[in-house]
Amino acid sequence: MKVLLALDGSAPSLVARDLVAALTWPDGTVVHLLAAYQVPIDWTGGVGSTMDWVGDVEDATRETLEEELRTLAAPLTERGLGIELHVERGRAADVITEAAAELGADLVATGSRGRGPLRSMLLGSVAAEVAAHAPCPVLVARGANVSRLLVATDGSSNAGLIPELLERWGIFRGTQADVVAVAVPDGPAFELMVGLYTLGDERLAKQRRELTAKLGAEADEMARRLTEVGIAATQHLRTGDPAAEILAAGEDRNTDLIVTGSRGLGALDRLLLGSVARNVLVHARCSVLIMRSAAGVEPPREENLI
Repeated sequence: MKVLLALDGSAPSLVARDLVAALTWPDGTVVHLLAAYQVPIDWTGGVGSTMDWVGDVEDATRETLEEELRTLAAPLTERGLGIELHVERGRAADVITEAAAELGADLVATGSRGRGPLRSMLLGSVAAEVAAHAPCPVLVARGANVSRLLVATDGSSNAGLIPELLERWGIFRGTQADVVAVAVPDGPAFELMVGLYTLGDERLAKQRRELTAKLGAEADEMARRLTEVGIAATQHLRTGDPAAEILAAGEDRNTDLIVTGSRGLGALDRLLLGSVARNVLVHARCSVLIMRSAAGVEPPREENLI
């Protein structure tokens, strides 16, 4: 398995490193430690010795970052994980997503970074961009351990990937999980319009009951599949705004990690986050795993996406 771990020495990135170190990975797993840097801009327009100076600075920067990565890798090497170091020039988010594609990474792990007193509610721009554009699942770490999962399901293709990928990785085997599906209620205005135009027709109410039953069945199936792969799971059906209910369920169940699918639009499915996944990612207090297809794993065909 290939895990791409983005490090910049900040406290949030070290939380991601410690979480990767705490998990039990399949034999042969290699963690690719990645640091990004940008070359100083020469505003003088000079050439020759000035450009040589810039080149010297770049060489020194690379050497310093490589040495820092070796030091930061200690908890990972102590766990017997294979380590490879990568120092690349460019915008951090671009470097991470491009490296994930080039390496054929199974998972990208990164820290989350907030600003000031809102750090528990705001996601750093790099983490958000990586989560939106990476070609594989992305783990945004906010804690160094995982003892309980919350799996959000809606019967979508990316949600359907969750049991298969978690079985393949094996890193959460033996962990407890709660599976949550959320039924979205109709607004008062819609209810009034339906009442006026249907004159009490029960067909719409029947469709709602059928949809709720379908969501419950999907949650049951997800819980069954997770239990089969060694993650003891129970299902819960909630009603309300999907993101708000997923976050509330995470708080209620003392969740360490929320696992959810990503939703894109048409051909951009692998590049964009759906509103539910994005809101969960931004506002969760715990770690979040955004699940999307990785190399060798194709989602089932389905149109009901988060």
